[in-house]
Amino acid sequence: MARTRLGWLGPVIVGVGAAVGALGVWYMVHARPAAGPVIDRIAIDDHRTLVVRAEAGGDRAFVELRDDDAVVWQALVPHYAGRPGAPGVAWSPTAVSVRVIRDGHAELFALSMHDATKLGGMRLAPAHGPVAEPAGGPVTLTDHVRSYEVVSGPDWHQLVAIDLTSGHALWAQELGPAPVRAGGVVVGPGTAEEQVWIDQGAGPHAFAALTGRAEGASGPLAVEHTVR
Repeated sequence: MARTRLGWLGPVIVGVGAAVGALGVWYMVHARPAAGPVIDRIAIDDHRTLVVRAEAGGDRAFVELRDDDAVVWQALVPHYAGRPGAPGVAWSPTAVSVRVIRDGHAELFALSMHDATKLGGMRLAPAHGPVAEPAGGPVTLTDHVRSYEVVSGPDWHQLVAIDLTSGHALWAQELGPAPVRAGGVVVGPGTAEEQVWIDQGAGPHAFAALTGRAEGASGPLAVEHTVR
């Protein structure tokens, strides 16, 4: 049976802060660039882990899927936008998204979870200027259905939701100039609906995960679970 490809190469929503960008060149493990020190590790389950490594002698990064100590696949991406404690990776059963920075702007690259085949990518917040680096707050939040990308510049912040199956941008919210301190994905109090909370300015506030609708105050103390 032919493997169904995802929709990352299709059109994305225009006007919500995401646009299709050039993908650049992807390399598999046999390419000449070499992986260097580990930047971050994101556990998928008891055996599988996504590992981000710096490029030895370069500015790019390798993303690896490991099954215990075995490397299942490895791909080379542009400069990684995440950092320890603030990952720039989201994953679903079928796709892995990686936040990168190229030419001073934030982009999202997508890989097949199965074999690292490139699925597509997009530029985030194209209406804004260059992003701040390193970002002071969270980079990528996820519930493994969608990724919620916090894109930050010197005096602006934007939150963009991406469907990890279709690769479409779902919504975007301008967050204003105040630094984003923290964030997460939660089940809102008194409801089964997920919210994305952002701690910024006077305190935490929330958005409906599916639609981006502003939902007022929220935060990690008023929820059932938090995924950073």
